[in-house]
Amino acid sequence: WWWLPWQAVGAVVFFVAGLAELRRPPFDMPIADSEIIFGPFTEYGGLRFALFLLAEYAGIVVLCALTSVLFLGGWKGPFLDTELGWLWMLIKTFALAFVVIWLRLSNPRMREDQLQKLAWAWLVPLSLAQLALTGVVRVAMA
Repeated sequence: WWWLPWQAVGAVVFFVAGLAELRRPPFDMPIADSEIIFGPFTEYGGLRFALFLLAEYAGIVVLCALTSVLFLGGWKGPFLDTELGWLWMLIKTFALAFVVIWLRLSNPRMREDQLQKLAWAWLVPLSLAQLALTGVVRVAMA
Protein backbone atom coordinates (compact mmCIF):
# COMPACT_ATOMS: atom_id res chain seq x y z
CA TRP A 1 0.00 0.00 0.00
CA TRP A 2 2.93 2.37 0.62
CA TRP A 3 3.72 2.78 -3.08
CA LEU A 4 0.16 3.66 -4.10
CA PRO A 5 0.35 7.45 -3.43
CA TRP A 6 3.33 8.00 -5.70
CA GLN A 7 2.21 5.51 -8.36
CA ALA A 8 -1.42 6.69 -8.59
CA VAL A 9 -0.56 9.16 -11.36
CA GLY A 10 1.07 6.39 -13.38
CA ALA A 11 -1.99 4.20 -12.90
CA VAL A 12 -4.32 6.93 -14.17
CA VAL A 13 -2.11 7.66 -17.17
CA PHE A 14 -1.84 3.94 -17.97
CA PHE A 15 -5.60 3.43 -17.69
CA VAL A 16 -6.48 6.48 -19.81
CA ALA A 17 -3.93 5.45 -22.45
CA GLY A 18 -5.41 1.95 -22.46
CA LEU A 19 -8.90 3.36 -22.96
CA ALA A 20 -7.64 5.45 -25.86
CA GLU A 21 -5.90 2.44 -27.39
CA LEU A 22 -9.08 0.39 -27.16
CA ARG A 23 -10.96 3.26 -28.83
CA ARG A 24 -13.53 3.29 -26.04
CA PRO A 25 -15.57 6.43 -25.46
CA PRO A 26 -14.68 9.20 -24.91
CA PHE A 27 -11.76 8.32 -27.23
CA ASP A 28 -13.70 6.71 -30.11
CA MET A 29 -13.12 9.20 -32.92
CA PRO A 30 -12.49 6.59 -35.66
CA ILE A 31 -16.10 5.43 -35.56
CA ALA A 32 -17.69 8.64 -34.29
CA ASP A 33 -18.79 10.03 -37.64
CA SER A 34 -21.04 7.09 -38.44
CA GLU A 35 -22.84 6.22 -35.24
CA ILE A 36 -25.98 4.96 -36.89
CA ILE A 37 -24.21 2.32 -38.96
CA PHE A 38 -21.40 1.56 -36.45
CA GLY A 39 -18.49 2.66 -38.61
CA PRO A 40 -16.25 0.09 -40.28
CA PHE A 41 -18.27 -2.82 -38.87
CA THR A 42 -21.12 -2.19 -41.32
CA GLU A 43 -19.92 -4.81 -43.76
CA TYR A 44 -19.91 -7.52 -41.13
CA GLY A 45 -23.02 -9.32 -40.04
CA GLY A 46 -23.78 -12.19 -37.75
CA LEU A 47 -20.82 -14.05 -36.36
CA ARG A 48 -18.12 -11.76 -37.76
CA PHE A 49 -19.71 -8.74 -36.10
CA ALA A 50 -20.05 -10.68 -32.84
CA LEU A 51 -16.38 -11.66 -32.96
CA PHE A 52 -15.31 -8.03 -33.40
CA LEU A 53 -17.38 -7.00 -30.40
CA LEU A 54 -16.07 -9.96 -28.41
CA ALA A 55 -12.53 -8.86 -29.21
CA GLU A 56 -13.37 -5.37 -27.96
CA TYR A 57 -14.64 -6.72 -24.65
CA ALA A 58 -11.67 -9.08 -24.37
CA GLY A 59 -9.46 -6.00 -24.71
CA ILE A 60 -11.35 -4.39 -21.85
CA VAL A 61 -10.75 -7.43 -19.65
CA VAL A 62 -7.04 -7.48 -20.56
CA LEU A 63 -6.65 -3.75 -19.82
CA CYS A 64 -8.41 -4.11 -16.47
CA ALA A 65 -6.41 -7.22 -15.54
CA LEU A 66 -3.11 -5.50 -16.42
CA THR A 67 -4.09 -2.42 -14.43
CA SER A 68 -5.03 -4.50 -11.41
CA VAL A 69 -1.80 -6.53 -11.56
CA LEU A 70 0.53 -3.61 -12.20
CA PHE A 71 -1.02 -0.98 -9.93
CA LEU A 72 -3.57 -2.53 -7.55
CA GLY A 73 -1.64 -5.46 -6.16
CA GLY A 74 -3.14 -8.18 -8.35
CA TRP A 75 -4.04 -11.19 -6.27
CA LYS A 76 -3.27 -9.55 -2.91
CA GLY A 77 -6.21 -8.53 -0.78
CA PRO A 78 -6.84 -7.35 2.77
CA PHE A 79 -7.03 -10.94 4.06
CA LEU A 80 -6.50 -14.56 2.92
CA ASP A 81 -4.08 -13.78 0.08
CA THR A 82 -3.08 -17.37 -0.57
CA GLU A 83 -6.55 -18.90 -0.46
CA LEU A 84 -8.59 -16.16 -2.13
CA GLY A 85 -6.01 -14.59 -4.44
CA TRP A 86 -8.00 -15.46 -7.55
CA LEU A 87 -11.10 -13.85 -6.04
CA TRP A 88 -9.28 -10.61 -5.24
CA MET A 89 -7.97 -10.50 -8.80
CA LEU A 90 -11.47 -11.01 -10.22
CA ILE A 91 -12.97 -8.37 -7.94
CA LYS A 92 -10.38 -5.79 -8.97
CA THR A 93 -10.69 -6.66 -12.65
CA PHE A 94 -14.48 -6.50 -12.66
CA ALA A 95 -14.47 -3.25 -10.66
CA LEU A 96 -12.22 -1.67 -13.29
CA ALA A 97 -14.36 -3.12 -16.09
CA PHE A 98 -17.36 -1.48 -14.44
CA VAL A 99 -15.46 1.83 -14.52
CA VAL A 100 -14.73 1.38 -18.25
CA ILE A 101 -18.37 0.69 -19.07
CA TRP A 102 -19.52 3.49 -16.78
CA LEU A 103 -17.19 5.94 -18.57
CA ARG A 104 -18.72 4.91 -21.89
CA LEU A 105 -22.19 5.76 -20.65
CA SER A 106 -21.45 8.92 -18.71
CA ASN A 107 -18.86 10.89 -20.70
CA PRO A 108 -19.40 12.68 -24.00
CA ARG A 109 -17.06 12.07 -26.91
CA MET A 110 -13.94 14.20 -27.10
CA ARG A 111 -13.07 16.17 -30.21
CA GLU A 112 -9.68 15.73 -31.85
CA ASP A 113 -8.32 19.00 -30.46
CA GLN A 114 -9.47 18.09 -26.95
CA LEU A 115 -7.79 14.70 -27.20
CA GLN A 116 -4.53 16.26 -28.42
CA LYS A 117 -4.62 18.81 -25.61
CA LEU A 118 -5.26 16.07 -23.04
CA ALA A 119 -2.43 13.96 -24.38
CA TRP A 120 0.23 16.63 -24.87
CA ALA A 121 -0.65 19.09 -22.12
CA TRP A 122 -1.51 16.61 -19.38
CA LEU A 123 -0.70 12.94 -19.96
CA VAL A 124 2.83 13.28 -21.35
CA PRO A 125 4.02 15.76 -18.67
CA LEU A 126 2.37 13.68 -15.95
CA SER A 127 4.05 10.51 -17.18
CA LEU A 128 7.44 12.24 -17.36
CA ALA A 129 6.97 13.61 -13.85
CA GLN A 130 5.97 10.11 -12.70
CA LEU A 131 9.13 8.69 -14.27
CA ALA A 132 11.29 11.30 -12.51
CA LEU A 133 9.51 10.70 -9.19
CA THR A 134 9.96 6.94 -9.49
CA GLY A 135 13.68 7.45 -10.15
CA VAL A 136 14.05 9.74 -7.14
CA VAL A 137 12.20 7.35 -4.84
CA ARG A 138 14.17 4.38 -6.17
CA VAL A 139 17.50 6.13 -5.57
CA ALA A 140 16.39 7.34 -2.14
CA MET A 141 15.39 3.80 -1.11
CA ALA A 142 18.66 2.23 -2.30
